[in-house]
Amino acid sequence: MRAAYHETQGGLDVLRVGELPDPEPGPHDVLIQVNATSMDRVDVYWREGSHGMRLRWPQHVGGRDIAGVVEAVGAEVMSVAVGDRVVASGERTHASMALAPAELTFPLPDGISFEAGGATPTAGRSAHQALIEKAQIQPGETVLVMAAGSGVGSFGIQIARAMDCRVIATAGSARKRARAVELGAEQAIDHYSDDIVAEVREATDGRGVDVVLDHVGTPVFAAAIRSLAPEGRFVTCGVTAGHMGELHLGQLFVKGITLMGVGRPDNQRIAATMQGLLAMIARGQVTPQIAAVYGLDGIAEAHRLMESSDFFGKIVLVP
Repeated sequence: MRAAYHETQGGLDVLRVGELPDPEPGPHDVLIQVNATSMDRVDVYWREGSHGMRLRWPQHVGGRDIAGVVEAVGAEVMSVAVGDRVVASGERTHASMALAPAELTFPLPDGISFEAGGATPTAGRSAHQALIEKAQIQPGETVLVMAAGSGVGSFGIQIARAMDCRVIATAGSARKRARAVELGAEQAIDHYSDDIVAEVREATDGRGVDVVLDHVGTPVFAAAIRSLAPEGRFVTCGVTAGHMGELHLGQLFVKGITLMGVGRPDNQRIAATMQGLLAMIARGQVTPQIAAVYGLDGIAEAHRLMESSDFFGKIVLVP
């Protein structure tokens, strides 16, 4: 198979594209011809060697999202067949072939492109799990989505709107804020220069929001907690900009605030989340936002764009 990989950690110069052995499916695996996959922030961490990432393979191939066509199935797999169009969560997906567990491989909804499918599993599932399963958002509630330009943020806005919630978003550029409003946010706040708490209070007549969806971490944590209404819920699915934050426990008990994280769900729970998300996509309630599309030869540019944060949605690779 053809793959983008790196054998050492460091700058963009460690990235390579070349031939590697095709993966072989185990009894419960699906081998998929990858038509589209996507970048995650963790791919940069693996390449840099930051955030505690240490290579486990002689050639590290990034990626977790897959959209493509089933090439082969393991002996115990009955849920999909060779030739099926699928979307899946796997590993080492920045390649022309990749493996996924059968229980995390799903039919790609009709009318959904491979590029849209390849942009969906990791970010979309994180947002869906955080808002629907953890925070249990309800119609009429107000949701604050941090970093609307990210994959998680762009899915989060749409999922909250599909549940008839009011959405306030944050983003770091005028272009991203405009896109957030186009997706359904009622208001978009500049999280670099605006006072998030003051803007939220003004927008909610001083009450605050019912739910905050965050994956940024340290830089926005204090503002997120202070933006919550009484009995509000804070849910995190990442700490891309820092993992330490101070918490005023008095606010926690007086306001009845709930703090939660998405956790590390097992495959059965991931499958249930994906089925709910794909149903929303099939109904047209949620549309994966694609920031840019690169071939494998553009892997360094894809990493460079991810590092810059100057994009809205997901960065897609088409092997």
